[in-house]
Amino acid sequence: MPLMEAWRGGEAWPWLRLRLHKSNMDYTCLFCCSLAFVLYLNTLNAGFVYDDRRAILGNADVSGGAPWQRSFADDFWGTPLTDSGSHGSWRPLCVLSFRLNYLIGGGFAPWGFHLVNNLLHCVATGLVVQVARTLLASVWAVLATGALFAAHPIHTEAVAGLVGRADVAACVCYLLTYLSYLRHIRWRESGDPRQWLALACTLLLAVAGLLCKETAITALLVCVLFDVMRGLSGQVDKQRLRSVCIVLGALAFGIYGRLVIVPGPQTAFSTADNPIARTPSLWTRSLTFLYLPVFNLRLLLQPQVLSFDWGMDAFPRVTTLWDRRNAQSACFYSVLVGVAWRSCRQLLARPKEAAGAGAAGSASSFPQYHIQKVASRKSRSKRKRLADSKYQAFEAAYHHQDALPCRDCNNNNSSSGYVYEGSSSHAQNHTQTHHLVSSAFRGSRSSSSCSNSTNSSTSSASSHSSSNSSASSLSSGGGFPCSSDYQLESLSPRNRHAIVLLMSCSFLALPYLPASNLLFYVGFVVAERLLYLPSVGFCLLVGYGVSRLMSCSQKTRCALLLSFSVILAAMSLRTVRRNADWRDEESLYRSAIAINPPKALGNLGSVLSSQGRYEEAKTVLQKAIRYRPNMADVHFNLGILHQNQQDYLAAVECFQRAIKFRPNLAAAYLNLGISFIALGKRQQAIEILQAGSKLDGATVRDRGAHDQARSSVYLQLGALYVEQGKLQRALAVYREALSSLPGVLQQREVLYQRIGDVLGRLHQWDEAERHHRAALELQPNQVAAHLSYGITLARNSSRASEAEMWFKRALQLAPEQASVYHHYAEFLSLQSRHHESAIYHRRAAELAPQDYALVVAAATAMRLLDRKVEAEMWYRKAVALRPDDVHAHTNLGAILHLLGRTNHAAASYKAALRLQPGDAITLGNLAKLGVTNV
Repeated sequence: MPLMEAWRGGEAWPWLRLRLHKSNMDYTCLFCCSLAFVLYLNTLNAGFVYDDRRAILGNADVSGGAPWQRSFADDFWGTPLTDSGSHGSWRPLCVLSFRLNYLIGGGFAPWGFHLVNNLLHCVATGLVVQVARTLLASVWAVLATGALFAAHPIHTEAVAGLVGRADVAACVCYLLTYLSYLRHIRWRESGDPRQWLALACTLLLAVAGLLCKETAITALLVCVLFDVMRGLSGQVDKQRLRSVCIVLGALAFGIYGRLVIVPGPQTAFSTADNPIARTPSLWTRSLTFLYLPVFNLRLLLQPQVLSFDWGMDAFPRVTTLWDRRNAQSACFYSVLVGVAWRSCRQLLARPKEAAGAGAAGSASSFPQYHIQKVASRKSRSKRKRLADSKYQAFEAAYHHQDALPCRDCNNNNSSSGYVYEGSSSHAQNHTQTHHLVSSAFRGSRSSSSCSNSTNSSTSSASSHSSSNSSASSLSSGGGFPCSSDYQLESLSPRNRHAIVLLMSCSFLALPYLPASNLLFYVGFVVAERLLYLPSVGFCLLVGYGVSRLMSCSQKTRCALLLSFSVILAAMSLRTVRRNADWRDEESLYRSAIAINPPKALGNLGSVLSSQGRYEEAKTVLQKAIRYRPNMADVHFNLGILHQNQQDYLAAVECFQRAIKFRPNLAAAYLNLGISFIALGKRQQAIEILQAGSKLDGATVRDRGAHDQARSSVYLQLGALYVEQGKLQRALAVYREALSSLPGVLQQREVLYQRIGDVLGRLHQWDEAERHHRAALELQPNQVAAHLSYGITLARNSSRASEAEMWFKRALQLAPEQASVYHHYAEFLSLQSRHHESAIYHRRAAELAPQDYALVVAAATAMRLLDRKVEAEMWYRKAVALRPDDVHAHTNLGAILHLLGRTNHAAASYKAALRLQPGDAITLGNLAKLGVTNV
């Protein structure tokens, strides 16, 4: 009926005047959530990228390597909060959600993690729609808010990047805290005892948000601001102060607990992460950080240029007052302060206007009425009689009208116990006054519908005039809302505008403020995922603008809907394309080359190197070094690349430069020592490894990776001593590793094995067995522990049968692992069981056909059994694997010589001589063939 009346009254597009009915909002919420889900469907086939590897794949709190309670004692990356290398980011609920993903999804299946992120984004979108319902009266405004939040490209890092779950989950808790407090306000004003339940839920949800991400604690401040603004708007409630004090107390306790009780960051962020904070000039720091909010607002307005990292020199500093960005900052803060000042002045002036109106009786032809609270203890009939009597008293002033027009009412309105009475001046026309009175009493009367006794012509005229007055006086463009969720229905239009603006700015600014570098320095300059929660305020502002424009002419409304549809489609397309960048690390790093070249190129080179694309990776890494020569990580990655190409001299230079720029990079010491060993410089290797084992990790960011590298340094140094026959030194190194790295649980089992192996070589059988048993207790199903124990027992000839038992157990644990067959074959060979040994050697080579050592071992076993044809086949495979290896050609020539194929044997010997001219053994073999002229 309202649509038909609007049509008959001359409204050409009645569907543009949709009101905020519950059914409309259900479809609106469904549409926005569906849009959010569909836009992020292409993230389900993405993998773990960037910070996901450290926060999820390398986090023992996620994989179950530590008890779940450790999540509350460790930071987001799995490092103990009290550790000197802790990042200080405490988000235990987010870590536990990752752990739940791991348990339910059967391990590190990335699609399950991405699905949860997608669903959380859908929930957040639905909650944004619900929040918009409380502040915006127009369904088009709410639809614009929810759809924009669902499709905004700035959210891709938070949703497509798995570590962004902290921001998404914090947003969900944030919005639930606000909505729960609104329910508390409603029940408090109606005297409902359930108000305490709603208040308790508010505080619990705020704590949950704090456990997801620290910035979520500002939700309590948003709740307090809204409650205070209601009071300033004339909503009298004696219990408001009590609620505000409780919430502020909880806020103070939460801040105190997070900053004082829970340990904060134990190490300073690096200069590369936030170079502006390390700038010596206070002037430069101040101007640049003041511009940061403007830059983040630009990302919200124009999310075309996005990057996974804005560190290093990606964000230019503001070094002079004449920089044009200062003008942008001045305009931004002027508008922000102006809007806040004007809105606050409007709210503060509201009581004065009401008092002044009562004194100026001559200026008004009708008596003034004030908001009056009807006590909740009064019966329903008394409240109704009171409302009806006031309604009749006011109606008598308009005796020249037949009856007041009435529109559809909704019985979902909260019986808050307030009776609202309006006034009118001579300057106002009567139709507008009728609309205000009818609207005011409609919000307080308990009946579900109103009757209209006027004739059809009067009803039509009244409806038309009411619609016109509504359009001119309300920001919604659709009249007073009928939904019980709308919180501003009883307020004046100016107060509604003021509250919507202030609340939108609160949602925009308060969650961003702790990470803005304005209060204190943080470990980044710009992070797109941090805008996920502030974007709620931005979307509310856009929705508010839509509601204002929808009250304009028909052409303006149509142009607005068309323009917003185009913008929404463009943002949706940008979101889908940006999601593709987060599919894998290569595409992610390539997308940021134009914004942060050194960081993006350095990471891209590492990815290409791990894929075996060495030449491309070398070009990329060298280009990154030209941008920023002091990046230790890039020099290290380039060294790894040279090491994989067996260019050990170039690798040594790269590792030395990496150590120069970062003296505590333990992995560089490890790989430098390995390169020296490959070059035959064992003494230099020992010196480097000894220096690496003594490194202090107090200032490193990733303490776990640092300790793992140090443990590998100890293992490599001990193996070098064993190779040189210095068993006592090796034993001392391994024991020192156990005492200095007690927290590296993954390596303790290997250290016990190595100690047991050395003690076995020293014939200290009891001690050796004790350490092997200790290794098995740590990892009962670890194949390496079984093999090591078997090898040690095999050295004791009296325990050969026990050794064979452990080898067979290892075969049962890993029936497809080549090294197990190889070690068992070696054991059988020592027992002179050569036929069995040959079978297992051949099986090992078949399982690992690219392993040169296993292929040569299989060929040698066949040769010892005089199975020359099979031996030739395996030797040829060895030559194919290492065509530049002298011994491979020599061995092939020898077996061909035994087979009587002298020409082929001579060709193999000559190939060996080309690789190593003048080799005496090869020349002797050629002489046996009668070849002297080489």
